[in-house]
Formats: sequence, C-alpha cells, structure tokens
Amino acid sequence: MHKRTKIIATIGPSSKSAEMIFQLYQKGMNVVRVNMSHASLNDLRDISSIVTKLNKKITSSVGLMIDTQGPEIRTSNFKTDIVIKKGEQVVLCEKLKDKKIKEILIDNLSYIKGLKVGGKISLDNGLIDLKIKKIVAGRIQCNALDAGVIAGKKHVNFPGAKIKLPTITAKDKKDIKEGVKLGVDFIALSFARSDKDIQELSSLLKRVKNKPEIFAKIEDQQGMDSIEVITKHSDGLLVARGDLGIETDITNLPYVQRKMVKVALQSGKKCIVATQLLESMVTNPHPTRAEVSDVANAVYEGADALMLSAETTVGDFPVKCVKYLSDIAKNAERSETLHFENNMKSISDWHTLASTSVKLSKRINADAIVVLTRSGFTANLISSARPRVPVYAFTNNRSTQNRLSMASSLENIFLTFKKDHEKTISAAFDILKKDFRLRGKKKFIVISGIFSDEYADALQIRFLK
Repeated sequence: MHKRTKIIATIGPSSKSAEMIFQLYQKGMNVVRVNMSHASLNDLRDISSIVTKLNKKITSSVGLMIDTQGPEIRTSNFKTDIVIKKGEQVVLCEKLKDKKIKEILIDNLSYIKGLKVGGKISLDNGLIDLKIKKIVAGRIQCNALDAGVIAGKKHVNFPGAKIKLPTITAKDKKDIKEGVKLGVDFIALSFARSDKDIQELSSLLKRVKNKPEIFAKIEDQQGMDSIEVITKHSDGLLVARGDLGIETDITNLPYVQRKMVKVALQSGKKCIVATQLLESMVTNPHPTRAEVSDVANAVYEGADALMLSAETTVGDFPVKCVKYLSDIAKNAERSETLHFENNMKSISDWHTLASTSVKLSKRINADAIVVLTRSGFTANLISSARPRVPVYAFTNNRSTQNRLSMASSLENIFLTFKKDHEKTISAAFDILKKDFRLRGKKKFIVISGIFSDEYADALQIRFLK
C-alpha cells in the first residue's frame, strides 16, 4: 500500500549506523534528521556519508535535515544526574556557589529577561516544574512542584519570559555552513519568532546553488503571533509540540497544532508534526492507544510528515517505531482529511493547474500522476493539492530529488532526461514497471514541466501497458 505521509527519523546513538539507517528506510523512513543540539559536526559528516551511500542504491532517495540548536536554554552538560524531590528548594545558576543547596547549572541563564517571583520554570519538556521564590544576583531560587531526575543538556523553559539571544547563534551559523557544504536538503530553524529570522537564514543561503528548504520551528507564543508572515517566507512549518506545550497552554496545544497545519496547507507550504508521537516506545515495544490516535489525527489534518525524536535516537525500538508510524499512517490515509488544502491561495496559473490535475485524477479514476520536473516546482504544487493517488515525480537533478523526499504523496525518482520527450516518458514508465512493479493497464495523468517552470509542456492522460 502506498504511503502518502512522510516519516522523519532523528538519528542518534540507537540508530547511527549504516545498517540501522537502511532498516529505518526499509520500514518507511523518508528523511533523516540530525539534531544539532546533541550531534557534533563529525556526527553530521558521518550520517551524511551514510545517507549519500544509501541513496546510490535506492530509487526514491532519502532527504537529510539539520535542526539548529537556536537560542534554547538547556541544563549544562553535567555528568551526574540530579535527583529532585517534590517541595525541595533548588537554585538555577550559571556557576556553582553553595554546596548546602541543590544547584542546577543552566547555560545562557543570564539572557533570560522578564522573570517574576511566582512564575513557573519547566525542566526537560515539562517533566519537572519549579516555582520561582526569589531572584538574587542572577541566581533563581525555586521550590520543586514535582519530583524527578534531571540530566545534562535537557530543555529548560521559562513561560512568559523573553530570551535575549539571536534566533541564529554563532554555533548555528557554523553548523549551517557545514551542512550546506555537505549538501543538506532541509534546515529546521529553531525558535523562529518572526519573518526576519527566516530572511536572515535565507541571506546566509543566498550564494548556495542548491538551496535547502527552510522549515520554521514554531516553539513559543511569539512565533504563533507571527505565524502567517513566517509561513509566507519559509518552505514549511514544524509543529514543535515539546516547547509549544510549555510556552503556551498545554490544553490548547491540539488547537495550536491544527491552526499551524491549516495555515501551512492553505499557503501551499509543507507541515511537519513532531514531538512525543510514540514517546512510550522509547522503552516499550508497542505504542499506547492514545499515541496511535494522536498520529492518526496528524494524518487526518493533512500533515506532510511525522517526525520521531527520542524514539529513534535513544529509544530501544527505533525500527519498530518507524514501522508503527508507517502502518498507522497508511491505515489513517484510507479516511478523508480535513481538506484544508481546498482553500489554498492560488498565486499563479500553475497552482490552478496542479489543483485541477488532482481533481481530474479523481474524476477519471486515474491510478497515479506522473510529473517530470527539473526544479521540483511542479511536483511540489501537485503535492500541496493533496492527491489521493501516488505521484511519481521524476527529475534529472539529484538535489531536487532529495528535497522532494519531504513532499506528501510523492515518490521522488532520478531520471536522465532525453532530448526526445517521448523517450523520456518511455524511460520513466520503464522505471515504474521495474522498480515499482506496476503491472496491467494503468491510467496516468502525465504533467511535464521540464522545459520551463512558467508553462506546462504537456498535460496528458496516458496508459501504462
């Protein structure tokens, strides 16, 4: 069964090997993610090399995404976990000072502004909440509202406060530079708070020949307040539910997610839903019923992709997680989505053509749509119209092929285009017979945009015999 929803797997200690990445691909992974909050540049180089070698062996290539660390605040990289008891007094600080009190070292703590006594601080994505009792000389005295264990390099959130750090830090620029050098296909920009953040990243990529797509990670209320203009300047949105569920009211999170998916789809942009999709499977071999329903809901909303984090980086069952995600998505795809794409803003005649082609495929009961594209522009438009049939997107550009790995419904395939248009289509059909095992008389809609992105060279109904 063809899977329309794409799967992103974050690579870490549990999955960082060529054999494991290949297994993840076999079970349905479409994009590899490297989280630069935890990964080193050497990790990125190693994973990039593995993905490059894998793509030489497969038909539909795997994309590579880097996720910037951004101006996030984390616990320092201490070696020994800290046990916190409910009601206990703890102090958040940048330097250890008092051995009589339990102190937790926090990186970049001095850049947090607007903290107030009585306010809340959340550790490790809300695992432990603290209440602020006193702020003295940069040291924040708190009472623990929950019991738990906190490790190094874990998220620390300060709801309502402002982080006086640039969205793109010096570390991010270094990571982006290396990522571009390696040819990454996607950059997830953490803590995107305004369109200026997206424009700054775009300026850093100005001279890059094969520009990676930019996904804005919306992680706080400031980003939500600018969601429309951020979407306009990016290639897609990433619903970062971990920080969003802390920085905004967690009970409002489902509404926030649905709003983000709606804004993205109606703007003809991509959308990724992330965080704790199968969190219980970090240690358990099977998901909870609630997790299955949560994943299905993201599919019903029409998200392009679903993203796994801890499940595949440090979890005990990374391959099983991808398999479950794939199976849940395929089953959910049998139902209708909420069809947010029906109100997509038509910017050009190409948008109308894409939408019309998808409607035509349904009306004539086509088996698939075949797209020939150089830049990926045509294929992305077809994807944004959310066809229910497979879309086989052929391109003669390897970078374009990889970037199409994120687009809903698409099979991204490399093909050397010939001067004779008929021979190109014939070669594409041969690949469909050989690699996708299409048999019998199949009805296809064929759209060709290989000579120009301004007009269609061909829009035909063809039969595979």
